[in-house]
Amino acid sequence: MTVSLNKKAISYVGLAQRAGGALYGEDIILERIRYSKVVLIDGGATEKYKRRLTEKITVCPVYIVDNLKSALHKDNVNAVAITNAELAKAIIDLLR
Repeated sequence: MTVSLNKKAISYVGLAQRAGGALYGEDIILERIRYSKVVLIDGGATEKYKRRLTEKITVCPVYIVDNLKSALHKDNVNAVAITNAELAKAIIDLLR
């Protein structure tokens, strides 16, 4: 199920980016998954990519979201992991 990021969730993702609490891309996320509190995958990513990540990540919540690339202001990123616990909790609360 794809969830849409609202303005507040986008601002929390941006805050995590500026605070250095964001990991980008499949390899880095999987390498440092123990630090991740929530993973967001872009809804425009391929089904194979989304399935591969959701199957491998079991230690934190994973959400498939619309407009992640525009929220990150990065066109070539399909996934981001938030490592800051407070920001991750706020994002999870908004996406539920």
